[in-house]
Amino acid sequence: FSLNLYSRNNPYAGFVEFTPQLSIKENNFGVLVSISAFNGRSRLLGDRDWNPYREYSLEVVDWKEEPIISKYPIFEALQYRAFGWLDGGFIKVKVGRDYLKIGKPLRYPLFFSGWGYPLDWFYLAEGGFEGLRGYFGFARVPSNYENKRLAFQRLEWEFWNIKLGISEMVVYTREDTWKYANPFVLYYVVQRRESDNDDNLFLHLDISLNFKNLEIFGEFMGDDPSVFHGEGQAPLMGFTGGIRWEGENFFNLEASIVLPFTYAHFTRKNNFDALGLPLSNFLGQDYISIYAYYSKGSLFSDIEYILHGNTPFGLAFENSGLPPVAEFPREPREGWLRVGFGSEGKEFRFGSANLKTAFRLGVDLINGNVSPSWSFLWFLSWGKKI
Repeated sequence: FSLNLYSRNNPYAGFVEFTPQLSIKENNFGVLVSISAFNGRSRLLGDRDWNPYREYSLEVVDWKEEPIISKYPIFEALQYRAFGWLDGGFIKVKVGRDYLKIGKPLRYPLFFSGWGYPLDWFYLAEGGFEGLRGYFGFARVPSNYENKRLAFQRLEWEFWNIKLGISEMVVYTREDTWKYANPFVLYYVVQRRESDNDDNLFLHLDISLNFKNLEIFGEFMGDDPSVFHGEGQAPLMGFTGGIRWEGENFFNLEASIVLPFTYAHFTRKNNFDALGLPLSNFLGQDYISIYAYYSKGSLFSDIEYILHGNTPFGLAFENSGLPPVAEFPREPREGWLRVGFGSEGKEFRFGSANLKTAFRLGVDLINGNVSPSWSFLWFLSWGKKI
């Protein structure tokens, strides 16, 4: 049993967060509940066009883990994590509210990025044997629409130094909220053979190769999967690829392209988002981007180039009135070339109290903006065996 209090603060962004956290852990089960209070941020952006480099209220808080989040200078009491878990050895199950990240990319994941609003999981399970692992999830999606649900199933196969993954996902909003609750039935079959096909299907493929300290990875996201669509349909897909070196030094290089209208649905309510925020990476769609990050010890430097089109996140091709294929990214475009350096922080321990500081100074070479980011985290922990 443990009770934790921690706070993250960034004076440059006007950001303060105070989070009491309660956790109970046994050998094979546990519970975690946390509440974010006195916090100057909000991820609740509603249905507005979400582009983190256009929104005036968006600022850097924690550059590496949460590149961009929204902040408003108001009191908030929000709950991002509240779940229980059970580890049966062969299979692990989680029930409750939590984030989810799937995939190797750190900056531009195309599936679950772990940065969007958390989901309320009826079940989130994984299990496997030898080189095969399966993942299944079924969740309520926080939304302005009632009965919005998300289900996904994933299979990973690891052999030699190669890992292959294939995932199927569906987002839907209907009275039959349990339509895709069966984790062993292909969603494509259910959608195509039953009452209608108004549900939003996705196909995600990924591969990674490991050579000691070097890792090469890539992933593809197909929306509905539109690569098979005929004439008159906009292609809806994205690609991310990169390399990573982990040794005494750390280096990560990623490049990503996502075409316009990807992740959106003509019903508007079945977009791949939660409360208007993308569940994939923070750039959404209609962009070309490349990012490099290098660190040695606690010091780091990074550089990022982004060319973003004018297609708003959540706009479906069917509702746009635009031609299916046009110059990419779509005009008018905006570009950023961001260079930064700083320190990931040093941790100080005083008994049950911890303090960690971090700093980053960034410069946008195209737009001439300077963005300092300084954050510190304090943490108090009390625990007892019962």
